[in-house]
Amino acid sequence: MSIKVLVVDDSRVERNYLAGLLERLGTQTCTASDCDESVVCACEHEFDIMFIDYFMPDADGVHTLKEIRSDERSLNRETPALALGVADPVLGEDFFLMQGFSNYLEKPVDYEMLHAALLLYLAEDKRKELAAGDKAAAAAKSILPEWLGEIQELNTDNGVKNCGNEEGYMSALTIFFGSIKKMSDEIQGYYDSENWDDYTIKVHALKSSARIIGLADLSELAKQLEAAGDARDLGFIRSNTGELLSQYRSYSDKLARLSGDDGGDDEKEDTRPLADRDFLEDAFTSLEEFAGQMDYDLVEMVMTSLEEHRLEPEDKEIYDAVNEAFLALDWNGIKAAAHRYIERLYGSDDSG
Repeated sequence: MSIKVLVVDDSRVERNYLAGLLERLGTQTCTASDCDESVVCACEHEFDIMFIDYFMPDADGVHTLKEIRSDERSLNRETPALALGVADPVLGEDFFLMQGFSNYLEKPVDYEMLHAALLLYLAEDKRKELAAGDKAAAAAKSILPEWLGEIQELNTDNGVKNCGNEEGYMSALTIFFGSIKKMSDEIQGYYDSENWDDYTIKVHALKSSARIIGLADLSELAKQLEAAGDARDLGFIRSNTGELLSQYRSYSDKLARLSGDDGGDDEKEDTRPLADRDFLEDAFTSLEEFAGQMDYDLVEMVMTSLEEHRLEPEDKEIYDAVNEAFLALDWNGIKAAAHRYIERLYGSDDSG
């Protein structure tokens, strides 16, 4: 027995991102890019649950669900379906319920929310199967180095939940460690020059990255300083920035072993699929667009999707440059690094 899921989304990056999350949960995932493809899938396979993007061109998610439900050949006329989309104040949850959806999930989809949705809307036998898979995953040998447990402030359980799995967590932790000097120096520089706009942006980035890896105290202090920056509460900023930077910089020593290769074990074979040209073009084009919109969540979603793939060395170099800029919330840096891939594909254009 296995849990079968249909994902419908016109964006390949977003399809792959959600499919990756679902596969971590032990499901078999079929993807479709539009209404027509999804109807074909629904006529050929019986799914346990469907996730359908609402904001698609030509035929939106509501139309797509109606086509799946009404086609007499469909094997999924009663299959529970959840709508996907970026929050829209006009369209509330009731709208989707009235259109036949079981619920609505905001994009980018959170791993824990996705897991909860499966537990809520799968049939009972499939919920038991999902729970059994959860137990098996929990019993699997951890790849986290034991010395991380010596860092009392670091909640690795929360970090793994935020990143989806231990591999993603170790990647995020390594990136966090590698950005400490540059980012702390930038915060210090903006503080010294009283550039409170950029100071607030950098503190916001630190709040997010610290939360993701499980440093709740550092994230909370950064959150308070972000609010103080927005309110121009200079008294609070001057009283607490030193403590923020002291805490932040202390992780250069506490995480120093991430810079070495003293794991002791032979390097594990990387079994992730190799990212192909079409996927990378879509990903880096999306990154350039989302960075232009300064949309943190969507950039994070694309980066997570890229993390699910093995990259050639020249592609990994661009990925690392985007990651470094992302952790510093350097939107222009993200755009420039992502655009390097497009230039490499098509060459520089004098007209551009």
